[in-house]
Formats: sequence, C-alpha cells, structure tokens
Amino acid sequence: MSGLLEIKNLSKSFDTTKVINDFSMTVDEGTICCLVGPNGAGKTTTIDLITGRVKPTSGKIIFVGDDITGEDEHVIARAGIGRKFQVPAVLRDMTVRQNLEVAYSRETNPFRNLFRFRRAGLKKKFDEVAAIAGLARRLDVLAGNLSHGETQWLEIGMVLMQEPRLMLMDEPIAGMTEGEIEKTAHIFKELRKTSTLIVVEHDMGFVREIADVVTVMHMGSLLAQGSISEIEANQRVRDVYLGEQEAA
Repeated sequence: MSGLLEIKNLSKSFDTTKVINDFSMTVDEGTICCLVGPNGAGKTTTIDLITGRVKPTSGKIIFVGDDITGEDEHVIARAGIGRKFQVPAVLRDMTVRQNLEVAYSRETNPFRNLFRFRRAGLKKKFDEVAAIAGLARRLDVLAGNLSHGETQWLEIGMVLMQEPRLMLMDEPIAGMTEGEIEKTAHIFKELRKTSTLIVVEHDMGFVREIADVVTVMHMGSLLAQGSISEIEANQRVRDVYLGEQEAA
C-alpha cells in the first residue's frame, strides 16, 4: 500500500479560535480510516479542509503526490476526492435513476450530459453503482419517497458515480436502524475494493466493524492512531473519548 493522502501539520483558526492544531495523518490506499473523537474535536473541519470547503491557516494536504492545499472545491473533486455529507443532498423530486445520472454529469450543458451518459460502458457502471448501493430495484422511485437509510445509500451512490479515488463520509449511519447499519457496513466493505474511505463516525460498534485504521482527534490535534484493538487499549484515548462514551 502507498500513502494516498498526506496531511502535514495542518492548522485552522477562526478569528482567535484554533480548531485544528498542527494535525498530521497519512491515509493508505485501499483502506477505511475512521476519524473519531469527542464533539468539537475538529473532525468535520478536517473534512472541510481536505475538500476545499474551508481554507487552512497553515500546513499542507497532499493527494496522490500533488499539493491540493487551499484549492477550490471543484478542483479537488475533479482530482478524485468525493464527499458524502451528514445530511444527504439528494434531489427529492427526481427518481433514484435521475439522481445518479445527475451525479455523473460533469458538463453544464444538459444535452452533452445526456449523450455522455449514454456512451458505451456507462450503463454497466450505472448498474454496478445501483447494485452496490442496494437500490437496483428502486431506480424509478422518487428520492423523496425513500427511507432514511435508502436516502443515505443514494447519496453514497451519487458520490460513486463521480468515480472518486478517495471518499469522505461524515456520520453516514446517523439515524439508521440496526438493519440499515448492518447493510451500510456491507456497502463500505464493498467500496474498499475500489476506493479509499475516510469515515467520520461516533458509533464505535460500526467503527469496529469497518475500520482498518482508527484516527482519534482531540481539541484539533492527533491523539492516537492505530488498529481498533490498539485504540481501545490506549489509556489516553479511554480517558478522553471512550470513557466519555461509556459514561453517556
């Protein structure tokens, strides 16, 4: 495995408040890295910095050897980084099929999008994504009529249609039933075959199920990184994060 994403001494301040403080981590290709920590640890801000939604105060972000620090969101997306937000951003008045088609579009001209989508080989990709997302039998259903879990899976499918090399997932199982969480874990294990994932998550049961590497943040800094067994055995992590969860 090689380092796909490298974050080096990243910092971000809003006015006089430092929310990311000299944070560094490396994400290897073909892995699922779960980013965990107490509320306010800086997890979502880190995702915002990677995707260009927020610009860093200092530090570097290297993706596939290229410095993408401070680039605009569309430039980073085209470089191969896709993001699923905590609240799904789907088009509720369009069908599942139409949402996936729109997500694949990269042209502003709708007629070019139509012809591009119909090119040889694209139907196969569409079918593969629908199958991975578990929505192959729901393609003609309006997105607004999907269950909460199905809506989350649709947005995962929409990100997949963009062919990202790195996928960023912000609390993907929030509000899901136990059955939906189990299916989402299966989807993520399938995604690992073709993509690398960074998953921001609070549910440690889900993290145990999917994570290759767990990165723990605290007050904007790196607290610990390792396998789930190493993290659970780390006394500092237990004191700062796991103990807090047990108390809750």
